[in-house]
Amino acid sequence: MGRGGGPAVRRPAARFVRIVALGAPALVRLAVIGARHRGGARADRSAAEVARLLERLGGTFVKAGQLLGTRTDLVGTRLAAALGRLHDDIEPAPAAAVLAEARAGLGALPGPLAEALARPPVAGGSIAAVYRAELDGRVLAVKVRRPGVREAVAGDLAILDRLARAAVRLPALRRLPLVEMVGQLGALLLAQVDFEAEAANLRRLRDALDGTPGVLLPEPVAELCGGGVITMEYVPGLDRAAAAALPAETRRAQTTALVRAVYRLLFVEGLVHIDLHHGNVYFRADGSVVLLDAGLVFRMSDAARRDLTDFFAAMARGDGEGCAAILLSTVRGAAPDADLAGFRSRVAALVARNAGAPAGEFRLSAFCYELFALQRDCRLHAEPEFALPMLSLLSLEGTVQANHPGLDFQLEAAPYAWEGLIR
Repeated sequence: MGRGGGPAVRRPAARFVRIVALGAPALVRLAVIGARHRGGARADRSAAEVARLLERLGGTFVKAGQLLGTRTDLVGTRLAAALGRLHDDIEPAPAAAVLAEARAGLGALPGPLAEALARPPVAGGSIAAVYRAELDGRVLAVKVRRPGVREAVAGDLAILDRLARAAVRLPALRRLPLVEMVGQLGALLLAQVDFEAEAANLRRLRDALDGTPGVLLPEPVAELCGGGVITMEYVPGLDRAAAAALPAETRRAQTTALVRAVYRLLFVEGLVHIDLHHGNVYFRADGSVVLLDAGLVFRMSDAARRDLTDFFAAMARGDGEGCAAILLSTVRGAAPDADLAGFRSRVAALVARNAGAPAGEFRLSAFCYELFALQRDCRLHAEPEFALPMLSLLSLEGTVQANHPGLDFQLEAAPYAWEGLIR
């Protein structure tokens, strides 16, 4: 360690400066995008620049951009289109660095595998790139963690933790659980760069959805998984242009199958997948749906699964008071002046407005955002095990609105909620 704290101190400081330096221009450009009534071409250029700035910041910020890119209703079509490139078009890492990462996890590589990793990837993102390989008559997809990404994410999280701890000293932010929120985000992102855990999650998802009609996950190849490498069967037919041209009836059926699979995971199996943006979900011409990523998956405790199931069952009955009681039982913490009575009455009113609403009138995002807002207004802190399943469903809404806007979220949830109750 050198003078001034050495690299361990200088690198986070430099990263902090970089985040401030790039983040300020991004905010200016977002303001331009917000002025949609002026200069469409200028707004398009600004949206593209926001995506480039996020890519330059890397790590945590690219993941945030990916999630925002799925929500046209929240960020608008210009920014969503620009952020869409973050899913598949990230600049790939140098081949030598990729090979070194793979050898660190697997040891000596079979010749065909090494040759495949020296070629350009078939897909890439902020966390990893995917390569197509042929080995012993099998066609494989080899997912290699981006070299240095673990260190980059850890550094970003350290900066975010410092910012959160500084921010909560401000009177206006003192009530917000910012440090806890950053800690939760950190746990999720660190899990996503843990490829051994992801390979295990992929196996869990396959087991949980075994026999579920129309939903597929690639099978991992155990002997070629390790360190920063996950090898799985290569799934053909993943063509977004072709998927967009599928008949509307086919896409509606695929969307229904996807939502039902997620409900089965949540209510019956207790598994939460919170990264179901369109970059990880593919519709194929044969009518199947393919899920490709298991990095942000965790298992709920049985008590949390039961609470979630009870909440949706109570909502199906229109039992607003029951919903409020369940939510209060899951609260992580409450301020000394928390408004518990107000929370109960407002949740009951929210459920009364939404329970049984026609599919065309019910918006899951509006329901969840109002629910989260009233928790904050009443100075209650949500338990992550309850909030994250809601975010899992929210990550689906962009796909649902694009392909099956008439899907009845509440009706589709009911049979899985009841199955979860008797499990």
